[in-house]
Amino acid sequence: MSTEPAAGTPGNPYRVNAPADILSLVPHTLGFEPRNSLVLMALCGGRLGATLRLDLPPGQAARAGTAEYAATACRFLASDTGADGALLAMYTDAPWRDPAHPPYRQLVRRLEKELAAAGLPLQDGWLVGPDSWRDYFCTRPDCCPWPGMPRSQIADSMLNTELVYRGSAFAATLERAVGESFPGQWPNRDEVTQAQAHFAGQLAGHWCEREQFRCTLALWTECIAGSGHAAGAAPYADDLVAPEALSNDRPHRGAECAGFLLASLGDRGIRDALLVLAAVGEESAVRGAEANGLVRRQDHPLVLPGNAQPGAFIRGPGVVPLVPRPRRQSKAAADFRSILVGRGSGTPDWDLLDLAHAVFTDLVPVADGEAKAALLSLLAWMEWARGRGSRAHVYLQSALEACPGYRLALLLHELLGTGILPDWARSRDGSWPGIPGD
Repeated sequence: MSTEPAAGTPGNPYRVNAPADILSLVPHTLGFEPRNSLVLMALCGGRLGATLRLDLPPGQAARAGTAEYAATACRFLASDTGADGALLAMYTDAPWRDPAHPPYRQLVRRLEKELAAAGLPLQDGWLVGPDSWRDYFCTRPDCCPWPGMPRSQIADSMLNTELVYRGSAFAATLERAVGESFPGQWPNRDEVTQAQAHFAGQLAGHWCEREQFRCTLALWTECIAGSGHAAGAAPYADDLVAPEALSNDRPHRGAECAGFLLASLGDRGIRDALLVLAAVGEESAVRGAEANGLVRRQDHPLVLPGNAQPGAFIRGPGVVPLVPRPRRQSKAAADFRSILVGRGSGTPDWDLLDLAHAVFTDLVPVADGEAKAALLSLLAWMEWARGRGSRAHVYLQSALEACPGYRLALLLHELLGTGILPDWARSRDGSWPGIPGD
């Protein structure tokens, strides 16, 4: 089941006056026009809260798996602890020939029961078809004439007009929403490829030697920090920073630096530590990697790109002892593993993760093979951490196309297939707040 929870907007300034307003808000909230989807919107004291999108089950599954599907949907929506009700919007091309027998009626009935039992009664719902939309529950022709209202009415609603006027936009499909987040080709692509091959050969098997490991993560940190929000840049797709706003003078844009970073992704220890770094910072990534035995003694000369000086990258983590005290070592190791599977009481540093997401996205077009699969897998984990499983699935599919059988992509695909959200995504306070100003 592919899901797409979006950040709640209980305090949004827009006035919703009619069903068409609510339906016009959905694609702006998700970032794409949903298809073959069930969208649930939490109500929090009369305001709209979290928005959840799920793929509609196909054919036989719609009849056989209604209980499990409804329970899963209810569990996701109930993670918005401020919710006291729900709205439903169904997007389907399935024919609706009889007003008394709407598509997926058995599933919706089961969903009504689950939501009512959870204290989230379903207040209203609508079906959006290819050309028209109508109230899902109303069968009175004087109130809801058959076959419904033209779909153009949604686009013409007052709220949609205001959102468009304020600069809000959305992609035609989920796949396009993900694809449009990547920038164009790099003009120095050949130089990056040459640098990547050079560093990959020079450092093969040496990336996790103590100082090489620390300085490599420190360089990633410098590049992520150096990608800070460009002044005046508008929020772009899923990212805090628009890829086109990441100018060529950003640290990771230099051919030698980019090649070094891409080459480092070929090492599993660097890649996994980078995920933790993006979520909770460099020091936790270094401590956790060392505590989990990923770091070895330094037996080879330290290698860095360009004019990077080793001393410039040894900050806080540089004073961490190689073997921490046993209890501290055990906690660091457990925290490292917990982040990878979304468990524990902590939450990611969302500002840091958004910046890292922008840098990884910017590097994708200049990457190939295993390095590209690594970046796409890291982006998939980030979207899962944000609570956006649908986007995560698209990234993982692309990762496996770039490098068939890539192990991390397969493991994340299995994790997402369980339908489990990270612990922090289950509460409003801990979950991703969304793109600032979007």
